[in-house]
Amino acid sequence: MNKLIQSLLMSIALAATSVAAHAAVDLSAPASDLSAQLADASSADFGQTISLANAGQAGAGNNFFIDNYTFTLTASNDLSALMTSLIAAPNTGLTITGFNLLSGANVVLAGHQDTTNFSVLDQAWAFDSGLLPLAAGNYTLQVSGYVANAEGGSYSGNIAIAAVPEPEAFALLLAGLGIVGFAARRRKLAVAA
Repeated sequence: MNKLIQSLLMSIALAATSVAAHAAVDLSAPASDLSAQLADASSADFGQTISLANAGQAGAGNNFFIDNYTFTLTASNDLSALMTSLIAAPNTGLTITGFNLLSGANVVLAGHQDTTNFSVLDQAWAFDSGLLPLAAGNYTLQVSGYVANAEGGSYSGNIAIAAVPEPEAFALLLAGLGIVGFAARRRKLAVAA
């Protein structure tokens, strides 16, 4: 009976090490806060270079990364972002699988690969807020993918924000245009008389 228990424990230990040996390697970088850069320059750069410890870690099932870049908006802003990861040939460098903007756990803006303005080998991903500006709050820019071959690779990008004018600013603009129009009409009437 004792020998049976030892054999069973040895089998469990071997199975556990076998599973652990095939677990994907997490190559994610620590989260980085872009708030100060966005507050100073209305844009921020981000990116990472990843290399592998051994060639056996290359490939979709063997490694992954999910890099998070956080920032806080204090007012309503338009936002746009572009990220690229150049690859020399298929199955080299990094393979980007996602580029999204999150608020909490919810995807606010889903990135798409831009093959209209860039080559497929550029792996250019983009998104923008378009006609729906982002509200003030905390956001996370998330880049995900894996290293396709032993040489590794890198990605880089830029995120930019632009303040959305308050409704009062639009009202002042319309009032100013009204006054200019009224003055021009009055001048035209005075010249005609």
